[in-house]
Amino acid sequence: PPVVLGGAAASRVSGGRREAAAAAKGKLAAGSPGRDPGRRNRQKKHLYLVLDDAKSGAGIHRVDMDDDPNGDHVTLQRLPKPPLVRIDYSMADDFAVLGRHVIGMGSRIMESMHNGREDGDTVTFDTKTSALSVLPDLPNGLREGNATVAVAVGNMLYVIDNGSTLDRPFIDEDQYCCIGGLHCLRLEEDDEDEKPSRPSKDWYPWYTFKDVDYSPARWLWSDGHRPLPLSPDGVRAHALHPRGRAFLVSVWCHYIRGDCGLGTFSYSTENGRWTRHGDWELPFVGQGHYHTGLRAWIGLHGDSMFRPDGSLCSCDVPHLGRRRAAAPGWKLGKEKLFLEHPERHIDAKIVCMGGAGRFCLAEIVTREGVDREGCVGDGDKCVLRLTTLRV
Repeated sequence: PPVVLGGAAASRVSGGRREAAAAAKGKLAAGSPGRDPGRRNRQKKHLYLVLDDAKSGAGIHRVDMDDDPNGDHVTLQRLPKPPLVRIDYSMADDFAVLGRHVIGMGSRIMESMHNGREDGDTVTFDTKTSALSVLPDLPNGLREGNATVAVAVGNMLYVIDNGSTLDRPFIDEDQYCCIGGLHCLRLEEDDEDEKPSRPSKDWYPWYTFKDVDYSPARWLWSDGHRPLPLSPDGVRAHALHPRGRAFLVSVWCHYIRGDCGLGTFSYSTENGRWTRHGDWELPFVGQGHYHTGLRAWIGLHGDSMFRPDGSLCSCDVPHLGRRRAAAPGWKLGKEKLFLEHPERHIDAKIVCMGGAGRFCLAEIVTREGVDREGCVGDGDKCVLRLTTLRV
């Protein structure tokens, strides 16, 4: 049977121009339905990739997971050209996914005299309709910094940035808050049948345009940001609770009563509060995906440098009600999934393929004889490998 890609819950976001080792950005997107001519009753879906494969901007590519583009060819084949759309870096250089939409975020090179959030853009690409939209709004923390983590929950995209500043030292109970902030982007679907599940309560005030003569009601950013009890640049892993009640993040750096160290926190989508669960980390790097059959998260295990080491791991879901919970149990897979030598490895992410324990490993490696430091933004120097598997 064909591999089916379902809606992705979240993606680890990386700024390709700022991180020399990041040759590919968020590699997740919802599949776009289309008919399989050989089987009328089965929808054919695709994998969408946002790749930093050109110096002019990131390309959104669509890959048919039923086909093997290499087949019996001795030489590597190219991705279909041109991509579905290419987004210039002057408009967006951080990317995330919300349902069937690819979200780009970036500050404009030519800023106005106001130097406010209207000087940033939020670009959205609908993989179902191919509609490309630009929202002339981006929270100041994202405009002045980077998105470090983005988590989709229902029709909300929660984004952690490293650019928001604190007007004064802020203490929330026993949690000293750090530089950076949490923002929320809300989507209102036109199609009532495709509206995703929503959090039970809306805890955010929403920014309204005052100096713009139109307001795209389908997309709204939160007004202001919520403080963080953790360092946004220290986030190593994140995962969504299976019921959507909260998402968890693990960091190697946080500040609690003068203490600096690793730890795991959860943010409740029901009451809008952070909770610290202990001085332990989730065993994977990047995003963990919930496996219904195993009742555990599945992710790529990380080495001591917080890089994927090629092995899968599973992790039990901790109890959210415990503020100081013990580290959850986890298991490490015995088989290495990476096919090349570590020195050629650039980036990798694992994508949930619609349930039943099916996943896809998207791996970026350099071509033989290519320096990894010089391959960013040059698709001719990199190889994309897609491996489907079942856990």
